[in-house]
Amino acid sequence: MYKVLIVDDEPLVREYLKLHITSNHPDWEVAGEAMDGQEAWEMLQEIRVHLVITDIKMPVVDGLELCRRLSQAKNPPIILILSGFDEFSLAQEAIRFGVQSYLLKPVIFDELVEALTQVTAQLDRKFHEELAFLAMGKVSKESQAQVVKQFLKSLVSENSVEIKALYPLVFRLKVQLIETEGLIMVLDLDEDKLARKGIPYSDIPIFRFILNQMVDELSQENESEFVFLDEDQNTCVLVTGEDKNHIELKCRSLYDKVSSAMLSSTGITVSGALGTFESELFHLQGSHAKATRNLNHRLFSEEPALFRHCNEEIQLQRLAILDQTFTSIQFAILDQNEVAFLMAVKHYFENIRDLSALHVMKFGFYLVRKLSNGSLERKSEFLNNAYHHLQLAYRNPPESSTEAIMALFRELFDCLTKGGREEPVPENEQDIVSRVKAYIYSHYAEPLSLALLAEKMGITPGYLSNIFHKSMQESYIKFLTRVRMEQAAKLLKVHPPVKVYDVSERVGYVSVKHFSHVFKQFYNTPPGEYQEKHLAYDSKQV
Repeated sequence: MYKVLIVDDEPLVREYLKLHITSNHPDWEVAGEAMDGQEAWEMLQEIRVHLVITDIKMPVVDGLELCRRLSQAKNPPIILILSGFDEFSLAQEAIRFGVQSYLLKPVIFDELVEALTQVTAQLDRKFHEELAFLAMGKVSKESQAQVVKQFLKSLVSENSVEIKALYPLVFRLKVQLIETEGLIMVLDLDEDKLARKGIPYSDIPIFRFILNQMVDELSQENESEFVFLDEDQNTCVLVTGEDKNHIELKCRSLYDKVSSAMLSSTGITVSGALGTFESELFHLQGSHAKATRNLNHRLFSEEPALFRHCNEEIQLQRLAILDQTFTSIQFAILDQNEVAFLMAVKHYFENIRDLSALHVMKFGFYLVRKLSNGSLERKSEFLNNAYHHLQLAYRNPPESSTEAIMALFRELFDCLTKGGREEPVPENEQDIVSRVKAYIYSHYAEPLSLALLAEKMGITPGYLSNIFHKSMQESYIKFLTRVRMEQAAKLLKVHPPVKVYDVSERVGYVSVKHFSHVFKQFYNTPPGEYQEKHLAYDSKQV
């Protein structure tokens, strides 16, 4: 409830304002009335209000002087002044003292409504901001760091939904991500070294986690470095500094520390790349994109390094050919077109000359990694086979002849496409829906998601959603809710009575409040009243 003080030397005006506010604005309470500025000032020493509505011309102390005094007070209320047509210059002067707005006398009903609505909205925003600030103050440093990491990840991946949700939190945490300028540095394990050490494909995420943790620990001593993972699980660092030279020196220093630590602890090398310098936070996506592209220079290098943007024509041509080749290979994999796949590979090696057997293997691992984040993301078995095949070939690298390279990649194509396109589910749709319904009836008390049900049936969530809705004329979640509510109703009727919170838990709800809300929507009565009604009816029958 917001409080307002009305200040005017005309009793009729005070009475009109009081009557209007009391009758039409339930969020507001008239905390007091004053005949002049002095009386109002004295009252404000005793009570706290959110809004002062004051006339300008009054005896003893006028409204202008009252505005001046309030402007110097700590946490002053919002001020809304009343003025006549001949007092416009005074009203303008009052604005200098932080007056929110003014209304002309005689006060028009609609204008008063609009003014109070705006003040209410302003106070609501302030309240929510203060509440959020207090809440953020109680969040641990670890949680705050996670918010920043997730925000940076969403920023470089251009996830507008997450950016919109997380940016206000980062703003309230008062985290200064860029003061002058900064860039994104991307770090990643050299997969050819992982393969040489015999590390299986399924264990690669573990080593990427180790790299991320190591970078995080080594960068903690510097507050101007923020570590996060991007969507491809590359370790990224936002590095800021006084100028470009300072930033590059910091990047080099961190890269050298990480490379040395990773090599000594795991025997695996790390490559890195720098993006463009940016002075605007929301331009960091461009820096990340450039760093990711620059990281591909490692495919043409014998040794791991920290790669910067290179303007050499031959290097730029190689990156362009790499992009073109991968696009062709993606389409070839999707179409299971071996000829197109091998043509793309052949075109790549014909145009990028003087590559050793090591570079051939690096290109193979690059394909597996890129496809794991793209068209073959859900076919881990195919990717594992392809990686294992490359791993075996690495022990006895192929010759640099076109025939040997083509033979290697023909076998790689077979690994990547083994099993072919996903076959239609042999069961008919009605059988699948029947199995889903039976599973829901048996497990309604457990957490059930569409993804989990689809996994149990061996089909995709999208396909399950479509056939379930087509067969049942309702979504799976509505069906699940109906089953849970029907079971809850049965439990609420049993003797001896079961407590509502026990019923809630038995039908799969963690929150009793949420369960009660859903139950009331379903049966038009709260669960407690539903239980009392049926128990009373049963006792009468007895």
